[in-house]
Amino acid sequence: MRRPVEGEVHVHYGQIYIESDPDSFGPDLRESFAGQSAGLCGAAVPGALWLSTGLHTGSVGFTVEVHDQAPPLDLVWEDVVEVSFRPVSTGSALVQWAGEASWDLDLEETDYRVRYCAQGMDEAHRQDTRLDDEP
Repeated sequence: MRRPVEGEVHVHYGQIYIESDPDSFGPDLRESFAGQSAGLCGAAVPGALWLSTGLHTGSVGFTVEVHDQAPPLDLVWEDVVEVSFRPVSTGSALVQWAGEASWDLDLEETDYRVRYCAQGMDEAHRQDTRLDDEP
């Protein structure tokens, strides 16, 4: 297992993305969630994932782990969704809103099963915004 991202990432509008198409400006909301019933992770655009967060604006704890096989599901997670994902290039990255920052994920062009897990989304939604000096 490796962790290409671990720490806090900044979100705007409750969103952050996985992108792998170097010619794209990021996934479109409507296209990302087309045909899906859960609103946590939009996976309908090839090579991209739209990840929704509870917090509208501010920094959230975020970890990306890449495993060789599915890890056990930890009961600490309140929200969990799994989606299929295949990068369209070797340039996959976790990307903040408007491309303000990104983290290279070093993913191969192969099929992945992504498990997006979250906790505290309802409380973060109620808080709406987290300023830099807030816990």
